[in-house]
Amino acid sequence: MSGQPRPEKVTSEKVTVQAALIAAPQCGPLVQCGLDEVGRGALAGPLVAAAVVLPADFAERLGPLVRFLRDSKTVPRRRREQLAELIWRHAPVVEVQVVPVARINRRGIGWANREAFRLLIGRVAADEYVVDGRVRPPAPRDRAQLVRCMVRADAEVPAVSAASLVAKVHRDALMCLLHERHPDYGWHENVGYGTPAHLAALRAHGPTAEHRTVFVATALGGSQRAQKALAQGDFALLEDGAEVGVDEEQ
Repeated sequence: MSGQPRPEKVTSEKVTVQAALIAAPQCGPLVQCGLDEVGRGALAGPLVAAAVVLPADFAERLGPLVRFLRDSKTVPRRRREQLAELIWRHAPVVEVQVVPVARINRRGIGWANREAFRLLIGRVAADEYVVDGRVRPPAPRDRAQLVRCMVRADAEVPAVSAASLVAKVHRDALMCLLHERHPDYGWHENVGYGTPAHLAALRAHGPTAEHRTVFVATALGGSQRAQKALAQGDFALLEDGAEVGVDEEQ
């Protein structure tokens, strides 16, 4: 009939957004969960991921330390540890997932990264999950549409910055423990990344059970592609599961 508004065309995108809104609580503040991982590019040691929900007044609780609530790679070690302790103390939700080297060697680093995030999303109830990076991890069906991937989220979203700090401090502590078992590789300092001293130790002593086999073979192989990735820290130069150890998180 003329003069009567036409029904709005419902697209799949709108249905997705509407479903996500319906699934979220309709009262109270938005519960945002930040997720980040540490150790993706290391030659040795586990991958560690964390999920954090921050209280609304966390910035006020931090006071002058709030300037260190950012990407863990840009925060001095002492401040990282200080911030991580405060996050554990004040955040209502802090979860950590460790993927050991044995599973990385069997399934690849890409799988390990996605699996860690999948498990964390399944354990934490939230209205939104912000994941650092471009790759969307798998998630439970009722939460899949609540996942938002964001490049540089660890520098721009406080909950993701907190997850980055928690994961970094947790992994560094694990690498110090592993250093006690394998002191030749300097893991208490390089935390498993491909520093010149670490590569020299690999050539002198060979790999341990805590080394990532594909990463070590690529790093020691000396291919032009591997050398370029080592120099630039560009994982896109390599196939999934074959990234070499770049010292990106010291």
